[in-house]
Amino acid sequence: MKNNKWQEVQKVQTTLDGKEIPEDWNFARAKTSYLTHGLHDYPARMIPQIAQRLLNRFTPEKGKILDPFCGSGTTLVEARIANRNAFGNDINPLAVLLAKVKSTPLNFKNIGFDPVKFISNIEREYTKIRTNGKLPEPPIQIFPNLLHWFKEPIARDLEFLYGMIINVENENLQDFLKIVLSDTIFRTSNIDHRSSRFIRILHEEELNKFNPNVLEQFKMKLFDSVTRMTQYRSRLKELQVDDDITIVVKKGDARKLPFNEEFDAAITSPPYGEEKNTVGYARWSKLSVAWLRLNTIHLKELEKSALGISCKKDSIERLNELESPTALTLLKDLSKTDPDRVRDALPFFFDYLKTLEEVYNVLKPGAFYCIVIGDRSIRQRLLNMEKVTIELGGTTGFKHIQSFFREIPIKLIPWTTPTGKTISRESIIIFQKTRNY
Repeated sequence: MKNNKWQEVQKVQTTLDGKEIPEDWNFARAKTSYLTHGLHDYPARMIPQIAQRLLNRFTPEKGKILDPFCGSGTTLVEARIANRNAFGNDINPLAVLLAKVKSTPLNFKNIGFDPVKFISNIEREYTKIRTNGKLPEPPIQIFPNLLHWFKEPIARDLEFLYGMIINVENENLQDFLKIVLSDTIFRTSNIDHRSSRFIRILHEEELNKFNPNVLEQFKMKLFDSVTRMTQYRSRLKELQVDDDITIVVKKGDARKLPFNEEFDAAITSPPYGEEKNTVGYARWSKLSVAWLRLNTIHLKELEKSALGISCKKDSIERLNELESPTALTLLKDLSKTDPDRVRDALPFFFDYLKTLEEVYNVLKPGAFYCIVIGDRSIRQRLLNMEKVTIELGGTTGFKHIQSFFREIPIKLIPWTTPTGKTISRESIIIFQKTRNY
């Protein structure tokens, strides 16, 4: 199929019964951080308006919905609002915690939590400990170069807050407070958020002027988060969402999902490339993962568990096994001049295929799988991930029903980096499971 023909098909915004409608998937002016969606930043996040539309159009009410790459939990929050049960999976422990907190409505009155009293107690305790010179030492045991990422006084204050939070008895409330602390960790660290790789700190001149008040930052975020959670719970009550709706979040590998369920639909936004050369979720979350003691394995091991990391020296020999003509054409061309880069990139596509096969196996016949994915580049050459996904999905038995597209108006990571431009467009791909193997 010629490229212009492909683009023509891609741009038709239609319903499943074939009716063309003027439908906006850009949501350029939409507020994407309402309710608990605004609890914490997360890179390459699916916006809630897309999840909401997909849930309403392609999933049954009270059905079981899967998100194999749940990230910060956008699909899970919207699933509860739409009166659907949802099951989220992610390999990143911060994502698992965040998705759980965002999708679990807390009744602060019922659990006896008063944020004003909580902050007052923290401030009294902090004043007493600081006056006595007994603020905790920076926890360098959790992160060897911790004081590269944080100024020492800030590290002491953050560790003090962590100690206060882990003494909270209610598990859901403690998790909620950990997310507030995680946001505070991000905002008081030395990290330069303009870097897409999340590996640089602020320049010396900026760093010298950077002296955030940790407790004040935590307090502001706590009050904002309590408001958002209260609004979320009120919204569920207003919509009369059933009390028996279930949201389950697990830490697991999308190549082998940790659920013994059969699902009515799946909605997700997967990685669009290997972590080493695309969005570094492990690098982005490393400070919070370490500080909240969320990970039982080293950061390097967490990175190695991502899709496409299992690179072997002979992996390039499997190039012709790749069942995506679009990806194969590009990688074959690059292999002539840069075989090492192809060796890095190739395993991702085999792992991505495994996740498609896994989702296919756990869906009911007739169920839809909705994938939101952006294009990627390899050595600054654009690769159409919509076409790659459709080609790989077809080998598993999925039928491609239709695609929509979205121009991205704003995002967390920079538009341009030293390795080239980051994605500005994403596709919404609709698959259907048409048969069992």
